[in-house]
Amino acid sequence: MSFIKRASTAIKYLLDAKVPFLKKIWIILGLIYLISPIDLLPEPILGFGIIDDIVLIMYILAKLAKDLDEYINKENKIIENVEYEVKDEKD
Repeated sequence: MSFIKRASTAIKYLLDAKVPFLKKIWIILGLIYLISPIDLLPEPILGFGIIDDIVLIMYILAKLAKDLDEYINKENKIIENVEYEVKDEKD
Protein backbone atom coordinates (compact mmCIF):
# COMPACT_ATOMS: atom_id res chain seq x y z
CA MET A 1 0.00 0.00 0.00
CA SER A 2 1.38 3.46 -0.85
CA PHE A 3 2.28 6.04 1.80
CA ILE A 4 -0.57 8.37 0.84
CA LYS A 5 -3.18 5.58 0.84
CA ARG A 6 -1.87 4.30 4.18
CA ALA A 7 -2.01 7.84 5.64
CA SER A 8 -5.61 8.34 4.49
CA THR A 9 -6.50 4.91 5.87
CA ALA A 10 -4.89 5.90 9.20
CA ILE A 11 -7.22 8.90 9.41
CA LYS A 12 -10.29 6.71 8.77
CA TYR A 13 -8.89 4.20 11.29
CA LEU A 14 -8.52 6.96 13.87
CA LEU A 15 -12.07 8.22 13.38
CA ASP A 16 -13.71 4.77 13.35
CA ALA A 17 -15.60 4.15 16.61
CA LYS A 18 -15.28 0.37 16.16
CA VAL A 19 -11.47 0.49 16.49
CA PRO A 20 -10.33 0.22 20.13
CA PHE A 21 -8.65 3.31 21.62
CA LEU A 22 -5.46 1.43 22.47
CA LYS A 23 -4.93 0.68 18.77
CA LYS A 24 -5.34 4.37 17.95
CA ILE A 25 -2.82 5.58 20.54
CA TRP A 26 0.18 5.47 18.15
CA ILE A 27 -1.59 7.72 15.65
CA ILE A 28 -2.72 10.11 18.38
CA LEU A 29 0.80 10.36 19.85
CA GLY A 30 2.24 10.95 16.39
CA LEU A 31 -0.22 13.75 15.69
CA ILE A 32 0.51 15.36 19.07
CA TYR A 33 4.25 15.26 18.29
CA LEU A 34 3.64 16.68 14.81
CA ILE A 35 1.61 19.59 16.22
CA SER A 36 3.80 20.28 19.26
CA PRO A 37 6.58 22.86 19.03
CA ILE A 38 9.05 20.41 20.63
CA ASP A 39 11.23 18.62 18.07
CA LEU A 40 14.25 16.35 18.25
CA LEU A 41 15.79 18.47 15.48
CA PRO A 42 14.87 22.14 16.00
CA GLU A 43 13.66 24.12 12.98
CA PRO A 44 16.56 26.62 12.87
CA ILE A 45 19.17 23.88 12.28
CA LEU A 46 19.49 24.09 8.49
CA GLY A 47 15.74 23.69 8.04
CA PHE A 48 15.85 20.02 9.07
CA GLY A 49 13.17 20.38 11.73
CA ILE A 50 10.52 18.77 9.57
CA ILE A 51 12.65 15.68 8.90
CA ASP A 52 12.09 14.23 12.37
CA ASP A 53 8.34 14.78 11.94
CA ILE A 54 8.32 12.93 8.62
CA VAL A 55 10.46 10.09 9.96
CA LEU A 56 8.17 9.68 12.97
CA ILE A 57 5.01 9.60 10.83
CA MET A 58 6.61 7.07 8.47
CA TYR A 59 7.65 4.93 11.47
CA ILE A 60 4.14 4.98 12.92
CA LEU A 61 2.56 4.06 9.58
CA ALA A 62 5.09 1.24 9.14
CA LYS A 63 4.40 0.00 12.69
CA LEU A 64 0.65 0.00 12.02
CA ALA A 65 0.96 -1.35 8.46
CA LYS A 66 -0.52 -4.76 9.26
CA ASP A 67 -3.45 -3.28 11.21
CA LEU A 68 -4.13 -0.69 8.50
CA ASP A 69 -4.00 -3.31 5.74
CA GLU A 70 -6.45 -5.53 7.64
CA TYR A 71 -8.68 -2.52 8.29
CA ILE A 72 -8.80 -1.47 4.63
CA ASN A 73 -9.46 -5.08 3.57
CA LYS A 74 -12.39 -5.31 5.99
CA GLU A 75 -13.66 -1.90 4.86
CA ASN A 76 -13.53 -2.95 1.19
CA LYS A 77 -14.67 -6.47 2.06
CA ILE A 78 -11.66 -8.06 0.39
CA ILE A 79 -11.30 -11.71 1.26
CA GLU A 80 -7.85 -13.23 0.91
CA ASN A 81 -6.40 -16.72 1.24
CA VAL A 82 -9.57 -18.55 0.25
CA GLU A 83 -9.49 -21.81 -1.62
CA TYR A 84 -12.04 -22.13 -4.38
CA GLU A 85 -12.89 -24.37 -7.29
CA VAL A 86 -14.45 -23.43 -10.59
CA LYS A 87 -16.94 -25.99 -11.87
CA ASP A 88 -18.33 -26.16 -15.34
CA GLU A 89 -22.14 -26.16 -15.62
CA LYS A 90 -21.98 -29.56 -17.35
CA ASP A 91 -20.64 -31.26 -14.20
